[in-house]
Amino acid sequence: AVEVLKAERIGHGYLTLKDPPFYKQLLEQDMHFETCPWSSYLTGACNPDFTKHPVVKFREDKANYSLNTDDPLILKSSLDMDYKIAQEYMGFTEEEFMRVNINAARSAFLPEKEKKDLLNQLYERYGMIESA
Repeated sequence: AVEVLKAERIGHGYLTLKDPPFYKQLLEQDMHFETCPWSSYLTGACNPDFTKHPVVKFREDKANYSLNTDDPLILKSSLDMDYKIAQEYMGFTEEEFMRVNINAARSAFLPEKEKKDLLNQLYERYGMIESA
């Protein structure tokens, strides 16, 4: 999908860690990973120990990823739940939450003007000097 279809983002992307050269290529391409810790726990897609979740590796590697919900009505989940998991079990700080929110905005499927406006709102809200 990445090479043939020129995908701009990968849903979950956890299995990319099993292929280090490919994962490194994705990091170099600034590929966006849409991660869903609670969903991956419920579906058994990852180790049930959140401290070993692939998101921890994405964070360590400064990958372009975001925290998301996955089928919130079916899984009875919320973004708040995924954020609490990330904070409580994965050691996320306020700085990392800001980084993943900016990643999400940078990787959003929005017209460039809307994306720039969204990023500027985040930078302003977070007290950052940078502007899009």
